[in-house]
Amino acid sequence: MTLADPATIIAELRERISSGHEWYGSMLHAVSEWPLTEEELDGERYVYLLDGEALDLIRLCERLYVAVADLVPEEEVIALIANDRPPSDSAYADLKALVGPEKYRAYLTFIYGVLVEEMVVHAVLGELRKRRRTSGLTQYDAQLDEAYSYVYGSTRTELVELYRREKGLPHRGSMTLTQMKEFTYWLFKMRLRNSDKSRVASDTKRALTVLHRYTAAKGKPTL
Repeated sequence: MTLADPATIIAELRERISSGHEWYGSMLHAVSEWPLTEEELDGERYVYLLDGEALDLIRLCERLYVAVADLVPEEEVIALIANDRPPSDSAYADLKALVGPEKYRAYLTFIYGVLVEEMVVHAVLGELRKRRRTSGLTQYDAQLDEAYSYVYGSTRTELVELYRREKGLPHRGSMTLTQMKEFTYWLFKMRLRNSDKSRVASDTKRALTVLHRYTAAKGKPTL
């Protein structure tokens, strides 16, 4: 099977939207055919497949929006990119069919490897603080680094330094949003390697509870 090139996919996307097709569903169809894992556009780095495995769907939609900005409602795109709130519930419900099974699996990998993983530390932190309160140790509030150490065995600073060294990144300066996602996915894979299955399942379950609570408060679709 010959992969379509990005220019052809974008031309077809513009044609679909211009002919009256709903823009979000059309964009998801373009996602299903998109061949690049990352690219640089106008000096900006776009990474769509973290570590070649996890599909950052919103980032790819952001890239496609650049090519169709004159055809879609800006407020709807902002809601999608900034708040992960799609304009069409039906298209979101049909996500697997629209993006295809391979891209959908990669998207689920991103959900668990980045979005859920971000909540793991916060869920554990909440549990540690609850234990302190139950024990009457209210003057010794649990800190974020304690949660990182509990989950990953090191403080966040130590983990960032290890990540940068492993990836050959500069040891100073802040990380970009993309690099933060890549770092979180790296933590996810580390946790899977270094923790027993029951511990992974327990921490993930707590994280999912926190994520569901967050998405419900934001009025976003849940997993």
